[in-house]
Amino acid sequence: MNALFVRIRWRLVGWSMLTLGVILIVLGTAVYIAAARSLLAEFDNNLLARSDQFGPALFGPPGGGPDRGRGPEGYRGGLFFLALLPDGTVLANPQQVTIINNLPWPQTRAPEFATVLVNDEPTRIVMRRMPDGGLLIAGQSLAQEQAALHSLLIVLVAGGGLGLLLSLAGSWFLSGRALVPIQQAFQRQQEFVADASHELRTPLTVLRSATDLLHRHRDEPLDANGELFDDVRAEIGRMERLAQDLLTLARSDAGELELMTAPMDLADVAADVVRRTTPFAQAGGVQLSLEAEEGATIDGDPDRLQQVALILIDNAIKHTPAGGNVSVRVRRQASAAILEVIDTGSGIAPEDLPRIFDRFYRADKARARERGGTGLGLAIAKMLVEAHHGQLGLTSTLGVGTHVTVSLPLLEGGPASLGDRLGDLAAHLPHAASRH
Repeated sequence: MNALFVRIRWRLVGWSMLTLGVILIVLGTAVYIAAARSLLAEFDNNLLARSDQFGPALFGPPGGGPDRGRGPEGYRGGLFFLALLPDGTVLANPQQVTIINNLPWPQTRAPEFATVLVNDEPTRIVMRRMPDGGLLIAGQSLAQEQAALHSLLIVLVAGGGLGLLLSLAGSWFLSGRALVPIQQAFQRQQEFVADASHELRTPLTVLRSATDLLHRHRDEPLDANGELFDDVRAEIGRMERLAQDLLTLARSDAGELELMTAPMDLADVAADVVRRTTPFAQAGGVQLSLEAEEGATIDGDPDRLQQVALILIDNAIKHTPAGGNVSVRVRRQASAAILEVIDTGSGIAPEDLPRIFDRFYRADKARARERGGTGLGLAIAKMLVEAHHGQLGLTSTLGVGTHVTVSLPLLEGGPASLGDRLGDLAAHLPHAASRH
């Protein structure tokens, strides 16, 4: 992984960790606040219930009595009670807690809660006005609840930190996996640019040399430099084909490749291409044959499918030595029309098969350059077949030959349906003519 992708990887990890950290902080804070409020609400309800239970015992019956000011003794479970008369005099302090000074008296009969320090401990109290104007204070230490909240905070912080550490490792791994296809695409792009530059450099070099020679002999008649002129024309044609191939691939990558589809017989396409390439095969001493089954009707672009067939048949002829055979077959199989190109050529090495459809890839670069190939033919053929919702497959054995299969979906309804529609149209034509 080069420095560019290392920086990108760290940025992805950094942003993911920042996002996860913010989420954990927000969630942890929400959990802590919700737990604290829930504990405090439960604590207040319990405290209020205890004050209802022991308040009458402290203040006794209205008008006083022998039991007035007597209540539960001892500081039980952190719970205490304090009864004050309307003038502020202590009526009862059974748990002997430190007197709480400067507490505002409630103005209504509604209970009021507060958190204060009693005996140097955080304590929750409830203050209630009694019928005779006195004040009942019930309180309980918050030490256990605060210890529980402290433990919860430790768990949240430790769990969040551990989660961030695990997420760091996971983010580093996942970002590396996510960058793999991007790295591969970037590498293919670099190879594509390098190969395209190399392919353009060769004809440009030839053109430069040829034009330099023509310039030195510009006073001579053109016939005297006919070979140089032919070289210039050949290299211009090669550059034109390369530019057209690159334009086709670029349009496909951009989703701008247009297909002019119409019902057609795949056998007609194969027959036309075989007819055009037969002289080329005969010149190389290769036997080219065609076996076509009728009814392989598809919905396709004739020009594009002729280009596919031409690429496959031309490749087969070029890689088949003199005395070899190239067989072209068209047949129907289930709901697909099949085009097969089988040669008895040199074949392809197993290590080259996985990359045979890559752009500019050539298993034998020296021989391909001699034949004028650019390594774009199979890539274009595969792209055009897939644009027709078909599949292109290739199998090969080194020294035995290559078998290429194109599978395209048959036209919906099949050939019989198409024939019926054409027959119905022909049957209606005389009637239409008679009405005119």
